[in-house]
Amino acid sequence: MAASLLPASGVDLVYLDPPFGTGRRREGQAGAYADQWKGSGQHVSWLAECCERLWPALRAGGTLWLHLDARSVHHLRLALDRVLVDGTCRNEVVWCYNGGGVPRRDFPRKHDLLLRYVKKGDWTFHAIRRPYKANTQAVGRHSTRAKETAIDLDWGTPQTDWWADIPTVTGWSPERLGYPTQKPQALLSRLIAATSNPNDVVVDLFMGSGTTLLAAASLGRRYLGVDNSKAACDLAARRLAPWQAAAWDWAP
Repeated sequence: MAASLLPASGVDLVYLDPPFGTGRRREGQAGAYADQWKGSGQHVSWLAECCERLWPALRAGGTLWLHLDARSVHHLRLALDRVLVDGTCRNEVVWCYNGGGVPRRDFPRKHDLLLRYVKKGDWTFHAIRRPYKANTQAVGRHSTRAKETAIDLDWGTPQTDWWADIPTVTGWSPERLGYPTQKPQALLSRLIAATSNPNDVVVDLFMGSGTTLLAAASLGRRYLGVDNSKAACDLAARRLAPWQAAAWDWAP
């Protein structure tokens, strides 16, 4: 496993966007990957072991982001609370979006969940700020009762753990490359900016089309991407060519 090749305590931030346990092969024009398991338990056990083996590579205070959906995220939360003994889940971020298919007999499932685990130590966090709501901007205060509490409209208010302002990569998105389950660069840029510093080392062991690495490069971070798909590695390398970077195909 590639995690065992990373130096101990040499990584500042890890982002993992693994197969979600859908039970089917995910395909796109630019590549494909298998997401088929012998039951949900196998998927959860495999991913928990991956995180546990990767954990020693994080420095004290380092951050692990695990990106999943409702299929397995709650099982993984329980598993990681057990195996990451010196880690704490600081946030469960909900990323909300639109687009894609709509089921006939269920509410459309239009959110992912990102678990943010922090290793014991002095962790990095930079608050991301967003504009105040229009009614708050109009009165210039947090509420009509807080008559003496003015707000800084230019600075904005801290972003909460519910992100509905970043659209997914749809069929007509200019970002779309044809690789399945591609994530938007804005999403990766936000979490990297919030939980790492310039020149930190960012690692993605399921890099796919390389969006994490591209976001890290644009923010002045060092980065390492791993994927067992040659198509993914080739695509990521092309995207990172302007940054004079390279991607490697790791042997299983």
